Amino acid sequence: LPGELIDQVIDHLHDDSPSLRACCLTCRAWAPSARFHIFHDIVLSEAERADALAVHLETSPHISPLVRSLTINGHLD
Repeated sequence: LPGELIDQVIDHLHDDSPSLRACCLTCRAWAPSARFHIFHDIVLSEAERADALAVHLETSPHISPLVRSLTINGHLD
């Protein structure tokens, strides 16, 4: 399938995290489009999640430019 068609399909999955993660694992060519949606809006509500995100961003610096919104709920001690 043409890349433009794959991008449109992945764009329609923008709010379906399990499907976007599956796209990342299905084909390397699909990963950038899926990651764009996965990391666009991040919501943290637990300290463990914040720590995991920090480690992920340190080990994968190409991900940080994809983050457009970060919401923190509650206290992250």
